[in-house]
Amino acid sequence: MINERQFLDNQTKTALWQIVLDYRQKREKSLLKNDLERERFREELFQIKESSLSQINQLSEKAIHNLQSNGITVFKSKDDEEARQIIEKILKDKKKIIKAKTNAYLEIENQDFLKDKEIIETDLGDFLVQLLEEKEIHPVLPALHLTPEKISQKIKEKFNIDLKSQPEKIAAFARNYLRKKILTAEAGISGANAITSDGKILILENEGNISLVSRWPETHIIVAGFEKIVPHLEEALKVIQASAIWGTGQDFPVYVSIISGPSKTSDIQNQTIIGAQGAKEVFLVLIDNGRSRLIEEGFAELLFCINCGACLDFCPVYHQIGSNYGDKYLGSKGVIFSAFAQDFRQAVEANCFACTLCSSCYENCPMKINLPELMKKLRSYLTKENLQTEENQKMIEKIRQFGNPFGKIEEGQTPKELYCC
Repeated sequence: MINERQFLDNQTKTALWQIVLDYRQKREKSLLKNDLERERFREELFQIKESSLSQINQLSEKAIHNLQSNGITVFKSKDDEEARQIIEKILKDKKKIIKAKTNAYLEIENQDFLKDKEIIETDLGDFLVQLLEEKEIHPVLPALHLTPEKISQKIKEKFNIDLKSQPEKIAAFARNYLRKKILTAEAGISGANAITSDGKILILENEGNISLVSRWPETHIIVAGFEKIVPHLEEALKVIQASAIWGTGQDFPVYVSIISGPSKTSDIQNQTIIGAQGAKEVFLVLIDNGRSRLIEEGFAELLFCINCGACLDFCPVYHQIGSNYGDKYLGSKGVIFSAFAQDFRQAVEANCFACTLCSSCYENCPMKINLPELMKKLRSYLTKENLQTEENQKMIEKIRQFGNPFGKIEEGQTPKELYCC
């Protein structure tokens, strides 16, 4: 049962609806602008991911070989603990770290991880969430619940700077503050939107911060799940385009970086020198962390996800409880993922039984992931493990005893307890 304290306040609910309705108009306009028939494009994306995952072992081996041939050091980690150990070893002697948005990094993050480092978020939304010590509320728009007034007040408290409560003033402050931090950074951490088997890593962005994170420091660490691997650049660019359309309603991102190795030059007598103006060393940490279990247990479809957040935008449960619905990832995806990356009990804690199975997530997903069916399947697992909620258990017992979930019903009287689902 959802705790009353988990519900969003009315101001946040109103702001959320205004944003997603505007987003939907932009999304449909972008699809028309690109002359993309929505369902045809969704089916094409589904086929790309289904085909890629069906041969993921071969694609992974090929990708690792080609990336390493290009000078990128690749690590495979079986779980979050191993990923933390790998990254801590790479950053052993480095203190100042800048970070770009990476959903995979959220899987391995905990309160003790890199606690001896200064880690600065460079994505504006993530920076504001970090500044106000809040929890992100959306994978694409993490700070949408923070008002300009609240942000300005925090800047005044922390930096003693009087700033007008205007988005452009806040963005300008963040730009100047973050650029100073970027200039002194020793390492950068980012995610990846797609990885090709022929050795290319693609990262999309609008702000330009990821370009700086991946190029300015001498060391660049990329954290990603193995499901990001697709065969070729052609498929990767379609994933990038879908991420923009369904993520923010844009027809294409402002920037797309294609990284195939550390920076290099051959301008001096044609001798290749590693480390020109960009990173001298690039590391890729490929995470499993429950993904193989998802495939083995018939939940492979969950790994089609491109983290665009579209499944949340019209989800009735998310609109009521926000980031309390899910775990490391938000929404139904986060619930299901937590069951296999952690354990089934965590899925219950992530509000698995709050899902109404309305299919809004499926209708809005560019990858056609049938989250309602996956949630039903997960609930059957939880039932076998006797992890039903107290309310569900009451309904089950009453159905067995009375043939309905309400119990004994006297004629003309309303049952004491009513359940919507």
